[in-house]
Amino acid sequence: MRQQAAGGVTIEVRNLQRKHKIDQGLIRDKSKAILALCGLKDVELSILIVNNRRIRILNKKYRGIDKPTDVLSFPMTPMMGTELNSVPATQPLLLGDIVLSMEKIESQAREQEHSSDRELMMLLTHGILHLIGYDHERSPQEERRMRKKEGVILAKI
Repeated sequence: MRQQAAGGVTIEVRNLQRKHKIDQGLIRDKSKAILALCGLKDVELSILIVNNRRIRILNKKYRGIDKPTDVLSFPMTPMMGTELNSVPATQPLLLGDIVLSMEKIESQAREQEHSSDRELMMLLTHGILHLIGYDHERSPQEERRMRKKEGVILAKI
């Protein structure tokens, strides 16, 4: 389901799994809040909710890792930081796609002894940060930078 919001933010959420209940409105609202905290106002983002089987297939195809993961991010453009603000305002910036496994979210929430909503927000934030150029695998400094930004965002949403 696609929803255009004030400020030009378009969030499309598709749920391809049936095991866990999904609040698409919550996902859209929190995504908009995360994007706003990153200074992004005129963007399009696609979020796909899947099961472990489907995310495992994607993880193997795109990362060469044959196991399920919690979140995958597929940026449309390889931009970072302030470069995002240099995109002409004549059309929305296509950020990319985030794929989330609800099975992983549920199991990790149980392991960490917090709610599945909290785990979902952590991974949604993580995925969006990857789309805008943060990469914790690049270096220890970049990992600290990304974790700090995640903490700031999660404290505000």
